[in-house]
Amino acid sequence: MKSTEKKGFTLIETLVAVTLLAVAVAGPLTLAARGLSSSLLARDQITAFFLAQEGVELVRNARDTNALTGANWLSGIPTDGDGAFTVDAKTASGGISSCSGDCAPLNYDETTGFYTYSAGDASKFTRTITVETVSAYEVEILVTIEWQTGVFNRSFTIAEHISNWQ
Repeated sequence: MKSTEKKGFTLIETLVAVTLLAVAVAGPLTLAARGLSSSLLARDQITAFFLAQEGVELVRNARDTNALTGANWLSGIPTDGDGAFTVDAKTASGGISSCSGDCAPLNYDETTGFYTYSAGDASKFTRTITVETVSAYEVEILVTIEWQTGVFNRSFTIAEHISNWQ
């Protein structure tokens, strides 16, 4: 008597093999997706930090320009109850503009690579600056950057103290 043996995979063996293959492929793809989202968040955080630091430097520049021209060291810089404002690096006059309520988002100019209010398309970053008086010779600059990454709203504030060096 000769028995007939059937060779090949059964349905259960095939399902187990496909499941193992799916798990083996899904793991690295999940890691790659998380790595990509982490790198996008890091890029946005670095850009936001530089935009905040630029805001501080632009206010410091306004103070120094006032000193060089003989004006009051805070001339043209809104302080205390004057509310929030924006500063545009590409504006010749210093670009300080009051923004009671919500400040407009910065624009990104792809041709120059600059964030500005005067050229380019609206970006995801909003910069709000306030200046609070500490004493007659010192103020605190608060720069808040807000943006959205994916579905999450993100923001942070940096603070810097400057003084009247005249």
